[in-house]
Amino acid sequence: MKSFPKPALVTFVVLCLLLTAAVAAPLTATTGGRGNSYYLFTKALHVDESGVVKIPSRFKWSVETSFSGVDTNGKDLPDSRVMLRLYDPDHNFTAITAQMDLATAAKLHHELGNIIVKKLENPRYVHRPQLYDPKHIPTGRFKGVDKNGMAIIELEHASSKQAK
Repeated sequence: MKSFPKPALVTFVVLCLLLTAAVAAPLTATTGGRGNSYYLFTKALHVDESGVVKIPSRFKWSVETSFSGVDTNGKDLPDSRVMLRLYDPDHNFTAITAQMDLATAAKLHHELGNIIVKKLENPRYVHRPQLYDPKHIPTGRFKGVDKNGMAIIELEHASSKQAK
């Protein structure tokens, strides 16, 4: 006949597991889990032959906050980051998550606010930031068009042009 563990032993093991989880969550979060993280999920979306993902217009944006774990008293430990999420409310699918610290979120909030104000004042306002280092942008010569209608371009990198 099998003997079952005493309830006190089971309770002790469960308590140890809960304490381990409660202590490990904040430690993990403070040792590197607090940075910015961005994820793109494409499995439920159509990707064309060029690698472009078309996201339907029914998708919505959401800004969320959450907690990073539970303390020893069972209270939620707040997460100091915010998450920007692009989701499909009809099919319970998230396409993009961007979890960022408050400094990054505040910077984006400020930049977006300035652009919105300028656009409201002048609908012809165009904002084009310098996103890339020009010496890393490939340039090339147009050679023709292939049978699929795609341009054939002989590439030259700007960094190799400077060396010549």
